[in-house]
Amino acid sequence: MFSAISKLVTRISAKVLNVEDYSRDNCLSSLLEYKPIFIHSVDLTDFLMKLRVKHLINDIIITDLDGVIVASTSKDLKEGFKSAAMYNYINSELNKLSIILIESDGWHIIFKNQENIYFMKANDSLSRIEVTTIIDEIDGFLKCIV
Repeated sequence: MFSAISKLVTRISAKVLNVEDYSRDNCLSSLLEYKPIFIHSVDLTDFLMKLRVKHLINDIIITDLDGVIVASTSKDLKEGFKSAAMYNYINSELNKLSIILIESDGWHIIFKNQENIYFMKANDSLSRIEVTTIIDEIDGFLKCIV
C-alpha cells in the first residue's frame, strides 16, 4: 500500500515539477543573440566610439608624449594631459614599463605604443592581450587613414 501511494505521489510530482514556463525565454532570448559590431568608419572619433562598444570600455584617449590629444571619446580634455604626465612620471621612476593598471573608480589602463600614449577607462581590468589587441586595431586604423 505504501509503495503504491509513493508511486502515485512520484508521478504527480514529476508532472507538476517538470512543467516549464517558456514565457520568460522571450525576454532573455534577445540578450543571448549574437549581434556583430561593425567598426568600419572613416572618422577616428566614430571608430573609437564603436571600438569602445565592442570591447566594453568606458573611454579611450590617445595622446602624444607631450599630452596633446590625438583622439578621444571623452569630453574631458584634462584627462589626456594627466594620463601622459602620469605615464611620463611613472616611466621616469620605473624604466621599461609595458602597461600601467590603476584601480580607482573602475580601472585606468595606460599603455605606450610607438609615439602615442593610450589611456583607457573600464569597469573591469583588461589583460595585456586585450589591451594590445585594442591598440593594434587603433594603430591599424590610423595607418589606413593617414
